[in-house]
Amino acid sequence: MKDTKPPRETLSSLNYRDAEETPTTTAPELKALSRATLTLLGDVAAGTGENPDDKDWRLISTSPDGAAITVSCTGPDLPAAIPDDTAHPSVIPFERPWLGVYRLTVAAPLVVFDIAWRPDEPLRIMNFSRGNWEETLTALVR
Repeated sequence: MKDTKPPRETLSSLNYRDAEETPTTTAPELKALSRATLTLLGDVAAGTGENPDDKDWRLISTSPDGAAITVSCTGPDLPAAIPDDTAHPSVIPFERPWLGVYRLTVAAPLVVFDIAWRPDEPLRIMNFSRGNWEETLTALVR
């Protein structure tokens, strides 16, 4: 029988070692966009979420140039802020099935911002794509 060697460590596997013990600090841009989204949703009446105990806050608007933008948050209540820490991307695949208590999304019109978190845990970035929607979102708050 042929002798097999263990897989060679790659640069990426070395970078992610012990990542579960070292969450990263949430980027200021993400915090600012989340703050803007939560501010917009503050005056919206809550609907019913997917789970019986969840509520769904949703606002559909258009930008000055006519582009549609939808912001939403689901959870037991509308949070005041997002966590200060972000889970390292390497730990997310090992935590399946992981479900967040809160989920904050922005669609402009495709989903460009989607984060999920539980109280007292780092947030998970599900999707984030930079673009003109950031300016549109902050303009809606003004």
